[in-house]
Amino acid sequence: QALTLFLTFPSLVGKIWLMLIVLLRMAVVVLAGYPLYQDEQERFVCNTLQPGCSNVCYDLFSPVSHFRFWLIQTVSILLPYAAFSIYVLHQVAVYLVRTHCLVPGCKGSKGLSSPKDKKELCRSAVVNRVDCGADNLSVLNFSGAYTVHLFFRTLLEVAFAAVQYFLFGFFVPDRFSCYHSPCTSTVDCYISRPTEKSI
Repeated sequence: QALTLFLTFPSLVGKIWLMLIVLLRMAVVVLAGYPLYQDEQERFVCNTLQPGCSNVCYDLFSPVSHFRFWLIQTVSILLPYAAFSIYVLHQVAVYLVRTHCLVPGCKGSKGLSSPKDKKELCRSAVVNRVDCGADNLSVLNFSGAYTVHLFFRTLLEVAFAAVQYFLFGFFVPDRFSCYHSPCTSTVDCYISRPTEKSI
């Protein structure tokens, strides 16, 4: 009952969105992003022989690894859905147990007078899933929690897009000018495959 409710509650758009996040985005990150950026620092060539200058310029050009940033983004966007899923499963489980313990006429509920017997009955509701009319329960309303989870998912999408823009921009230049210690003068550094990375 709980699993059925959990699977049927999200809308069709929500399920498609989840599939796009999990399947399409992970496929793009792993199959396209990783091969493209795995040798990024090795192919970041600067026209200087000054020790440490190329490393400093690369750190200025790319403060965070693109691949790691996208992995963190994908996992973070899944967190609201995971929290919503746990909330739904917990609420349904609690609802079923309470219904079993409170509905008169449940199997084995007659003749119970002591709190100890009722506690044992509630425990058996979880372990043995005794029938108390749970199949006829009305569907619980999680629209509020679902809306909150959608809000946080959208907020995370916007936040990560803004962070990516400020860290990397939306286009990869073919040349990056750098002047920072230990560089003794302005250094031009060249990025590998800038057009492909921009696309």
